[in-house]
Amino acid sequence: MPNHQASEQMLGYLYQVRYALALLLENDNSDCQISIEKFDDVAFSKDDIPIQLIQLKHHIQHQGNLADASTDMWRTIKVWLDAISETPDILDGTNFLIITTATAPIDSAAFLLKKDSNRNPDTAYQKLKTVCFSSVNQAHQRYYDAFREAGEDTVKQLIRQIYIIDCASNIIDVEKDILKHIRYSCIPKHQKMIYERLEGWWFKKAIDALCCDTPVFVNQNQVRSFIVSVSQEYADDNLPIDILDIDDLQESNFSANEKIFHEQLKLICLGNHRMQLALRDYYRAFRQRASWVRNDLLYVNELGQYEQRLIDEWEHAFAAMEETLSETNNATEEEKAKEGRQLFSDIEKKDIRIRPKCQEAFIMRGSYHILANQLKIGWHVDFFDRLKQLLNT
Repeated sequence: MPNHQASEQMLGYLYQVRYALALLLENDNSDCQISIEKFDDVAFSKDDIPIQLIQLKHHIQHQGNLADASTDMWRTIKVWLDAISETPDILDGTNFLIITTATAPIDSAAFLLKKDSNRNPDTAYQKLKTVCFSSVNQAHQRYYDAFREAGEDTVKQLIRQIYIIDCASNIIDVEKDILKHIRYSCIPKHQKMIYERLEGWWFKKAIDALCCDTPVFVNQNQVRSFIVSVSQEYADDNLPIDILDIDDLQESNFSANEKIFHEQLKLICLGNHRMQLALRDYYRAFRQRASWVRNDLLYVNELGQYEQRLIDEWEHAFAAMEETLSETNNATEEEKAKEGRQLFSDIEKKDIRIRPKCQEAFIMRGSYHILANQLKIGWHVDFFDRLKQLLNT
């Protein structure tokens, strides 16, 4: 398959998923469910019964063709006739839609099946019937066979329930259509980020649907609830969390200038499991903070002020630990490590948020490790003297 043909086919799949989201958001019935490739490319259903079966046609390299003998038209009719043959009841109350980026030629069957004043299903049927019985296109013979074998009454009823929507938004313009549904949920500068989160969630739903043996349905209320939920993360009293999980990390995953916080934990003889959790918290917080900075979501010096609050809380707890150890003359290394572990545990239990509704605990825990990596805070009573030489390496 030539590269441009494979690329267009891939774009067709992506278009199908993206356009399904746009269709769902535009639907007037918020309770209506949508499925991807259960009944058809895309289908709206109620109580697991299809209300609309939708075939999507996307063309970039070439304009596409909706002429009476076009492959797009006849392949789609064949798909629907096969579905009707398998489930005859599907004709009762179901509309069949072709949504395409192509243009229906004037006076073609497709043109006569648009939802406007020119609509004439009977004439459209006669045009398609003429093609069926006169065409010598061998590649289409199986389409024509299905048309003839279905019977005139069935085909006429199908044609009466077909609607053509031509000149549809292409894969780029569909994104703009979806953004229109997001813009009232957030300030303009956050629209693109919310859209990316929404599309990521939606594509995962689509993948689950395509890989699952049982049908996966999504309704408009679920999508709108997701948009509202994500939008709230971009409010003044919150921040989005998009670094959801990190695979198991080892010390070798970090550069030399990122290992000081790890050495801090070694000084207090932290156990292996807790060490793994600490590595994960550090990396998640590091990446999440970088994401906030990259997307310009923080106020001026907000991270610096947050870190100062963390340091202030640590100073009080560290001073209490120093006082406890000073009451023991010549505290042993084991006692110092034990007190350091207790300090570390006490700090981990605190709830110091960068913003009131940003409640993911790894932000605070990881930020403490970032500070420990700079030797601005520590857990062992002698941490600075023991590790200060690492700052210059």
